[in-house]
Amino acid sequence: MNVSIKKIKFTTINKTYTEKVRDWRGRHCFATQYPNPDGKRIFLTYYFVRKGYTISKVFQRNGEFMYYYCDVMDMRQVGRTRYVMVDLLLDVIVYPDGRYHVIDIDEFATAIEKGQLKRRQQVHALRTLDKMIRLQTQQKFIPTYLAEATMFPLEEG
Repeated sequence: MNVSIKKIKFTTINKTYTEKVRDWRGRHCFATQYPNPDGKRIFLTYYFVRKGYTISKVFQRNGEFMYYYCDVMDMRQVGRTRYVMVDLLLDVIVYPDGRYHVIDIDEFATAIEKGQLKRRQQVHALRTLDKMIRLQTQQKFIPTYLAEATMFPLEEG
């Protein structure tokens, strides 16, 4: 099965693409896998539509786990397998030892200054980030099935 995702990021991206679903846990939680544009990393991304974030398990091309990259998103389903996702710029990196690092706060502030984020999106982003940090502090953020997930074989082409 494939999903169609329209991703909007105010700083760089506004595109629609189709991805093969690698793990389907219902229309509000599914995963896709894709190479990062640098070609060195592979992202197995779980979309938590109702929770408002994604968690990407990042691998080296050889399948070795590196870290989790988590995006705060404003997501909605617009068709049976179609989604619109607005990247709200705040990100969290979670390292294998459980430490975490919040990044791109400067991008978030700039987007607010430029009027790119609606007040509702600003509030959603901050509340979601708070929830993500609290869950990680309690070691409950990364679901077991995601922690145990491995990279899917890369398709040659």
